[in-house]
Amino acid sequence: MLKQLVLVLLFSLSIQAQESSSDEETPVSHDQIAGEQSLTVARPWRAPVYNDQQGALGWSEEAFAVPAGLETQVKFWIDIYSKYTTDQGVLHDSENIDLIYEEVDFSPIVARTDMNVFQKERLKEKHLKERRAYYTALLKKLHTLKSGEGLTGDEKRIWDYFQKVDEPKKFLEAAEKNRMRFQLGQRDRMIQGIFFSGRYLEEFEKIFKEFGVPIELTRMVFVESSFNVLARSKVGASGLWQIMPATMKMYHRKSEVVDMRNHPVAATRMAARVLRMNYNQLKAWPLAVTGYNHGPTGIQKLTKKYKTRDIGDLVKNVQSRKSFGFASRNFYASFLAALEVERNAPRYLGNVTWSQTLDDVELKLPKAVQYADVVRWFGGDDLRTHVFNPPITRIARRGKKPLSAGVVISVPKSQLAMIEKELERSETLTVARQADAENQPQTSGAEKVKEYKVRRGDNLNRISAKFGVPVKEILAANNLESPNEIKSGQVLKIP
Repeated sequence: MLKQLVLVLLFSLSIQAQESSSDEETPVSHDQIAGEQSLTVARPWRAPVYNDQQGALGWSEEAFAVPAGLETQVKFWIDIYSKYTTDQGVLHDSENIDLIYEEVDFSPIVARTDMNVFQKERLKEKHLKERRAYYTALLKKLHTLKSGEGLTGDEKRIWDYFQKVDEPKKFLEAAEKNRMRFQLGQRDRMIQGIFFSGRYLEEFEKIFKEFGVPIELTRMVFVESSFNVLARSKVGASGLWQIMPATMKMYHRKSEVVDMRNHPVAATRMAARVLRMNYNQLKAWPLAVTGYNHGPTGIQKLTKKYKTRDIGDLVKNVQSRKSFGFASRNFYASFLAALEVERNAPRYLGNVTWSQTLDDVELKLPKAVQYADVVRWFGGDDLRTHVFNPPITRIARRGKKPLSAGVVISVPKSQLAMIEKELERSETLTVARQADAENQPQTSGAEKVKEYKVRRGDNLNRISAKFGVPVKEILAANNLESPNEIKSGQVLKIP
């Protein structure tokens, strides 16, 4: 019992650290979901089946109905997932989430051919800054008025909206810093996420059934990572389920060369355990799911302080935005929205497809090998190797540590017999390495990889534009997982 309480506390602390950075605005653009769509062909999408789960913990046919008080939030997130693309978004009020100041369309900027990626990003940010200033000034003006007589356009629309808000300084409070928020659309990202989910969801549903947890909860991955198997957050969350390091330590699933938070199946087992633990502590799925983002202990404290176990009441009434920020307040609503959009994908998104599952097989290494050997088994394709083996850490991918005997990796089924033969004897492995080296094409001096020393203020978009090389190719050439990893003085290889 004591051990479980310690695990709950560790999980709560790790989640609160994650949320401290989660209330920031979304960026003005998203990179494509890592997963290489070309690795697998499409297959027909299957609509989810959620009935006959009577044995699942806390499940009923109404278990994931929209709670009273969250209707507006769920509708907002349905629009984000199904109406607006990642070239669009909304400038909105973070407290009254249905108050959309403006629908923002970056498509004309994206379509420009006279600008590089970095310049387009700056122009998007400049546009948002100008629109925010416009609405801030408008709100301050409305604060000085006694009535809305004679108002037109944006002024009248916003004045009319606030008539239902009974607060003397409502316009000034709405104009405060951080109150106005930008949310980027997700429609095309949702379509792409549904495709990649085809590689994993069937296995995830089996795991959740095994743990007696409702399979609807597998759709939380759409909110956490959009099924980006290489998702890494700047606060340390990692993998499809965006598990924090402290959570992973509960299960002792990390070494210098493998981080099992990034293994789709192992992480799903961790998530099922955490969700089951949350439910046993909080006794309701809306609270347990919110606890996945906020920490179950934090949610339990809020239920006691505000004397309610209703998620709608908590979202409406918790006053402290530091202890219950935008991400936590909206986590359950965004999950329900993703659940709704994916369940009725043809209605919301048109024709969607699933990816075929990855054609791989797991292999327990009988001896230590270098990451370069694994890449060689994937035909020299580092990105494909990484997609098939997301648990392999940066240290191993950079060749600083070998993959030790006993480590389990994924390899192409078609290559298994050859790989097993190579691993039978050290001499065979050495010969295979030498043969591969001899078969590598010789490059002239002009074709050699360039090097670039990162300067203060640089980012990968700027460097990508400077050399005309896609960001993902620079990341792959330097064994980097995130654009956030570069720092001043670092020397990058430019392919």
